[in-house]
Amino acid sequence: MQEYLETIKKRRSYYNLSEDIHHSNEEVKYIFEDVLNTTPSAMNSQPTRVVLLFDDKSKEFWNKVNETYDNSIDKEKFKGFYHAKGTALFFIEEEVVEGLKKEIPSYAERMDQWAEHGCAMIQLNAWQGLRDEGIGASLQHYNPHIDNWCRDLYHVPKTWRLVAQMPFGKIEQEPEEKEKAPIESIMKVFE
Repeated sequence: MQEYLETIKKRRSYYNLSEDIHHSNEEVKYIFEDVLNTTPSAMNSQPTRVVLLFDDKSKEFWNKVNETYDNSIDKEKFKGFYHAKGTALFFIEEEVVEGLKKEIPSYAERMDQWAEHGCAMIQLNAWQGLRDEGIGASLQHYNPHIDNWCRDLYHVPKTWRLVAQMPFGKIEQEPEEKEKAPIESIMKVFE
């Protein structure tokens, strides 16, 4: 358990990234495959979809995101995104969610939320898995402004809804420590 907790403590939002990781694209792909195959989802519905962009494809993506935002992304963050080894795009397949709503109408109002939970678990597990291999990442949300061109550029179905973007690469600089709320203000214990 202690080893797992140490991995959790290392996971941070890394913005200063480069492409100089000691893993092949294939090895990184396997991290994402393992995460997708082992992370649970409501009713085992598996609505999360991932598009992996490596090297020049990742650079092209971040250039297009920055253009969409009139080149207004913070220059230091953009530099890290652009020079990262790759980017994972996370989607939710809405047809799966809609199918569950019809199949189990008594839970229909919760299906969207549960799909979001499942996608979030995959994002966190991927982030943790990358960090465990010495690869840094951060989670970004430039959607919905990039949704249409992103869907077209990567030939994903219209039923895939973009949720988040995760640039990943070699950690070039550790982030500053963040202040945490006192534990008694965020957790209650009854014995």
